[in-house]
Amino acid sequence: MSEQEFIQAVSECAVKDMGASGILASVSIAQAILESGYGTTELALNANNFFGMKCSLSGNTWDSAWDGVSKYTKQTKEQDPDGKEYTVTADFRRYPDMESSVRDHSCYLNGAMNGNTLRYAGLKGEKDYKTAIQIIKDGGYATDVSYVSKVCGIIERFCLTKFDAVVESTESEEKMSITIIEKMATQNPCYKAGVGITLKGGMLHSVGCPQPDPLVFVKNWQRSSASVCVHAVVGKDAVVYQLLPWNMKGWHCGSGRNGSGNNSLISIEMTEPASIKYTGGATWIETGNGANTKSHVLATYANAVQFFAHICKKFGFNPEDSNVLMSHHEGNVKGIASNHGDVEHIWSRYGLSMDQFRKDVKKAMAGGDITTVPWVPVDIASDDTSGQKINALNGSVTVVYKGVDGLNIRKAPSITAEVDQIVHEGTFVVAGISADEKWYKLESGLFITAIPDYVSFKATEEQKASTAGTGYYRVRTNWVDSGSQIGAFKDQNNAIELCKQNSGYKVFDDSGNEVYPCISSAVTDREFKFQVTISDLRIRKGAGTTFDYHKKNGQAVYTGKGTFTIVKTKDGAGAKLWGLLKSYETKEDGWIALDEEYGKILN
Repeated sequence: MSEQEFIQAVSECAVKDMGASGILASVSIAQAILESGYGTTELALNANNFFGMKCSLSGNTWDSAWDGVSKYTKQTKEQDPDGKEYTVTADFRRYPDMESSVRDHSCYLNGAMNGNTLRYAGLKGEKDYKTAIQIIKDGGYATDVSYVSKVCGIIERFCLTKFDAVVESTESEEKMSITIIEKMATQNPCYKAGVGITLKGGMLHSVGCPQPDPLVFVKNWQRSSASVCVHAVVGKDAVVYQLLPWNMKGWHCGSGRNGSGNNSLISIEMTEPASIKYTGGATWIETGNGANTKSHVLATYANAVQFFAHICKKFGFNPEDSNVLMSHHEGNVKGIASNHGDVEHIWSRYGLSMDQFRKDVKKAMAGGDITTVPWVPVDIASDDTSGQKINALNGSVTVVYKGVDGLNIRKAPSITAEVDQIVHEGTFVVAGISADEKWYKLESGLFITAIPDYVSFKATEEQKASTAGTGYYRVRTNWVDSGSQIGAFKDQNNAIELCKQNSGYKVFDDSGNEVYPCISSAVTDREFKFQVTISDLRIRKGAGTTFDYHKKNGQAVYTGKGTFTIVKTKDGAGAKLWGLLKSYETKEDGWIALDEEYGKILN
């Protein structure tokens, strides 16, 4: 069972248990991951015991879901009062299935006593996972001083709070996978104007800047100087922050030749991942390896589906009508909004569309499963570069980014690292640069982006002398168009990695010679054969790793080794070139990477 498969299995049990126990599903899932090694420990495999539950716990005075008889005996390590380890033979609870293990674990946490008081008092009903885990730690559950940070780290890595978000409608017993928290923008001029509207539908927006935290926008739109205001904003977690009453006019879409959607539509902004960078208008590039961006986009899509399913049910809207539920871009086409490209400018790279979105909202209203995006969040571990080497660099860096969302300063050189603070201006002393050349290490030990559009670096005279004449590898669409440059690196591999994630770009050395991808037009302009030399080359639904891959019975579909006919080629993230398989020609939904490491082109 893979990590993702384990999360899928245990999440179903944890979500079901949460309704009965009041213990956050994210906490149960993360504890199961940590304590069973994704279901690989001896106890998990042989006893369906995913939490190391012994037969005797807190005197067994609490109501248990265990049958009291079934057990599994094994050797285990204990510690004496001095911390010295020794081995004993102990009896552990054996369960018939995973669900029973999760349920019994929650029974213990809710019922275990410490004298005359509950050992984990306050855990039941606690909505903040960090507080919940601290309660568990303080109750003596674990002696590991890093236990809280380990469990929190797992929750944040896999965005497990997605499984905590269940909101109950006041009109019925209906449950939806979204939480709505009121954060009314009472200081915003739009709120103060208090203009009521007759509701006719909703409009979907994307914030247009690489800031994933919805609370940053909540704060910005609370200002008395703000000139815009939406009804709600949502990020990667399944939590919507409501800024205006639903029937109050928002200032979110401007106007067009046929009026303004502000007069009739409920609006929501989706935040965008920190791993993208806008290069002009609605055009953006990937700055990481793609995992973080994909994870964020798919999560916000799913959250927006659940939000509008709730809104459409509440107000009786027909979500399949494009005049009722639309994007900002569609509103512009209809003449009721300003000229914006959201949300399609983000979604199109992942094969998402408003037509599919409307279908998914309809499906969610009926309680159906949404299969357009995966239920288990995309693993962003491959975008975690926090452990990379830091090379010496001396100088200073000045913030030049003018976006109202500010610039994140992080605790490690990674887009997935925790944000320590947000700055809008300032000059900082630089003490180093990350191996991937994407992060400056500040004198304080914190890290700030090295993207030139966001910061301006000035080297010391000694630093300039030490690197003089070494040159750069530049990422552009072509050598003569310097304005198309999206990166310049001392290390050629760093330049190639950025190029791989963004179609249409090439890497040039300091003399203007193309060093990547060096694809001959003689190959791309004709049908040809490609010999696959690996057994696990995935077939994707579009040209790029941003697109999902074909599956059968939940497993990836591979080409297998062999020779295949390619009828069309296209640039795309994650490879030098993508080829359309002849057997998928009709729908153009079967693409493979044509890099040399996967096979070779046959003449």
